[in-house]
Amino acid sequence: MMFSNLVLKNRWRERVVVTLKSGESFAGVLWSNDSRALVIRNASALGAGENRTDLSLDGEVIVLMADVAYLQRP
Repeated sequence: MMFSNLVLKNRWRERVVVTLKSGESFAGVLWSNDSRALVIRNASALGAGENRTDLSLDGEVIVLMADVAYLQRP
């Protein structure tokens, strides 16, 4: 039996690092995106905690594309 790559491709998600124009950065799984926003799950705020440690965030992070300086795929 042959399986279509489309099934796997539609479920494949990539880890990304999003840096905002304000200098804040988030890392997580790029769950969804369109021309106006990104949805990141399993996210962390990079260097935002005590002693500049990464902070795990609950739920989803929605980032407006107008606020994004750049997006990286590590």
